[in-house]
Amino acid sequence: MELPIPKIVKKIWDAWNLRSCILLSLSLQAILVLFSFLRKRTRSKLVIGFIWFAYLLADWIAPVAIGLISKSNCGPKGNEELMAVCKRNEELMAVCKRNVELMPSCKRNEELMGFCKGNEELMAFWASFLLLHLGGPDTITSFALEDNEFWLRHFMGLILQVLVTAYIFYQSIPKNKLCVPTIMVFFVGTVKYVERTRALYLASLNKFGGSVLPPPNAGPDYQKVTKIYSSMRSESSDPVSRQVDVMPNPEVGNTPDDSERTLGDMQLLQEAYRLFERFKGLIVGLLLSSKERDMSRDFFLTITPNEAFRLIECELSFIYEVLHTKVVVIRCKIGYFLRFICFTAILVALGFFSHENQHEFHNVHKFDIILTYILLGGALVVEVISILMLILSDWTLIALKNSWSKRIVPIILKRRKWSGSIPQYDMISYCLNDPPAWVYQLADYVGVREILDKMKILRFSHSEKVRDDLKSFIFDQLRWKSLTANNLRAGMDASSKRGEWALLQTSSYDELKWSIEDYQYAESLLIWHIATELCYEKEKGSSDSDRKKCKLLSDYMFYLLVMKPIMMAPVLGNWLIVFQDTCAEAKRFFHGQDIRTISNKVEACGKILEVDTKYRPVTVKGSISKSVFFDGCILAQKLSDLKIDKWKLMSRVWVELMSYAAINCRPNVHAQQPSRGGELLTFIWLLMNHLGLGTQFYQQERQAVAKLVLLK
Repeated sequence: MELPIPKIVKKIWDAWNLRSCILLSLSLQAILVLFSFLRKRTRSKLVIGFIWFAYLLADWIAPVAIGLISKSNCGPKGNEELMAVCKRNEELMAVCKRNVELMPSCKRNEELMGFCKGNEELMAFWASFLLLHLGGPDTITSFALEDNEFWLRHFMGLILQVLVTAYIFYQSIPKNKLCVPTIMVFFVGTVKYVERTRALYLASLNKFGGSVLPPPNAGPDYQKVTKIYSSMRSESSDPVSRQVDVMPNPEVGNTPDDSERTLGDMQLLQEAYRLFERFKGLIVGLLLSSKERDMSRDFFLTITPNEAFRLIECELSFIYEVLHTKVVVIRCKIGYFLRFICFTAILVALGFFSHENQHEFHNVHKFDIILTYILLGGALVVEVISILMLILSDWTLIALKNSWSKRIVPIILKRRKWSGSIPQYDMISYCLNDPPAWVYQLADYVGVREILDKMKILRFSHSEKVRDDLKSFIFDQLRWKSLTANNLRAGMDASSKRGEWALLQTSSYDELKWSIEDYQYAESLLIWHIATELCYEKEKGSSDSDRKKCKLLSDYMFYLLVMKPIMMAPVLGNWLIVFQDTCAEAKRFFHGQDIRTISNKVEACGKILEVDTKYRPVTVKGSISKSVFFDGCILAQKLSDLKIDKWKLMSRVWVELMSYAAINCRPNVHAQQPSRGGELLTFIWLLMNHLGLGTQFYQQERQAVAKLVLLK
């Protein structure tokens, strides 16, 4: 049974399906070339979603178009109706040669035969461009790290699409007038597709992990050394004294004498690349030597907070480009040579087609000729843009070093390499912004309650810029820790603190330690978040800078808990139970206070602070509920009663809570963040490792050169 589709619709679809797919494929390539780099500069879900949609659609539409060409070209198994017309025309042409009166009809038949032949040649030409589109632009090979693991699937797709395109071209010969330009574009498309597949393979975790390993080192020959050692011990006639001269490794030294250093733009980029080469093994969980730890720690202890964050920004940009672009494949002599060959081939193909079009394609539809020129021009423009991006990239600056003008370097390096912002949301707003109960009931029935919650958070959350004073405060706190961590054990102990170290710096440790020691990490974080929110709203008119820092870090960590729990998965524990119980108690409290009288968050916080909290909830309620709602209220009241600067203390605690989450987050999760606008938590993770605060180091004895001197 056929669907009742109007004939006019069928006619339009048959005429435009292939051409529409080709134009859409070219448009998607242009979008990816021009906008894919925005992924590391913005947190906008709309922009990232748009790029994701273009990335997926580009990989789908090109094979569809190649399939349409394979089905509809004028080969032996192509369009049967058009072939039947062409066959009748051939018979009529034979009759025409014997009958002069039929010459006008012959002329029309010649035009139709030329149309068939011309379309067949153009379609083979178009198929080569679609293969080029499957190779993708240099600026994006994968959208997420998981895409790199599917490199084998792309390799199979490469083989299949190349064979299909070659078959389409084979059907059009030997009378194909566009044989030379088709072969050239086919070559370029194959090169691009191979480059993309190889880039995916090199960025897969197994291959990337193998590439960061040091070269194999078997050490001295055991048998030879054993013989020498045994012969020396067996000699008893002449006493042998062994003197060992130890020559310390000059690469490992103490902290440089200069307490401050200023890095120029070019020097900063070179240092970032050097650190990237040494520390990229962190992504795959590789342990780094204590020598590398000391080298990095000594360097970071002598630079300013702004320089430290700029270094890490460049370092994370290198990580992004290695994992998600073709930079590793094209940044070599063969890559540069292929870039020149591909550009030249497309240029020559354009010249060939222009020449053939003047003599051979008068009978082909004008739009098809225009479409072919658009494909050639689009390929040429994309290639030019890719070459310009390669020339103006950080990698080229490093390769050429001092060859660039001092005016050009700052302009290139001033480009932002991450969003520079952190998302903000708080638990009290989460509870107050609830939709009607029937909406949740419907969501539970359909099974999309989690999606509804995330949509609510996206609607009411916002982002704040990471200010320089916040960067300086975070860096100073971690630098202070690093100065006390002179060895690996001390560095591991310092990074395992989640608030205790900050409390020990004050006389209020005994009063507040329960909020850290008596709870799991996620519970403790939620308690401090509620307390921070209550204290912040209580002092609404204050202009204390530490108060603003606490608010920013508190709301940021809560947002990560509810929107990106994967970043804190190793330390979450029973977070979901704690969160749902706390929200349930908060909503019951707000409804019990007649929610119509609570018009905003300030009033809600005031109502909470009015509650008499003489006893801890666990004392009067037991452990039936995991809610920490009123624990946060108790902590807020205790903080308000402190005689010291509570905001300074709270800001230090928040830096510790954040650094604890950062260092315990899985490295591959951190590696995903640069492609999503970047996360401050990832900056903290890398900064802590550079300051020697982490667990991914092993003790390496200082190398020494020993000489055995025989004394008679």
